[in-house]
Amino acid sequence: MRKIYLFQPPGKTAPFLDFMDSLDGKAQKKVLFALKKMVISTGKLSEPQVKHFSIERYRKFYELRERIRVLVRIIFTIDESGNIILLHPFIKRHQRNTYQALEISLGMMEQIKQSPETLVEYHFPD
Repeated sequence: MRKIYLFQPPGKTAPFLDFMDSLDGKAQKKVLFALKKMVISTGKLSEPQVKHFSIERYRKFYELRERIRVLVRIIFTIDESGNIILLHPFIKRHQRNTYQALEISLGMMEQIKQSPETLVEYHFPD
């Protein structure tokens, strides 16, 4: 079974946790359900729920897609063990939001390489 890790900058809360706190209860449940499906899934993650980016610069990234009155997106990557690393969550309002999120995610990956302790394991709420 896959594990989920969150990027957490030193001395700050993980962006994913802040994002989840900003969503209403129904949206939170939908995102958590999608993440649980990804954890249990042993096969390839595919559209429409998960998009793999094909542009060379962003090829290591995926996008979890949920629609709950708004377009909820979470940029993530998969490590060599098959574990999921959640990077940058956002509400998509324009096409440029995705590219901004990808650039932010590149910076997060660089921080993770320099400081692996910025990864913390995520445990689903009961």
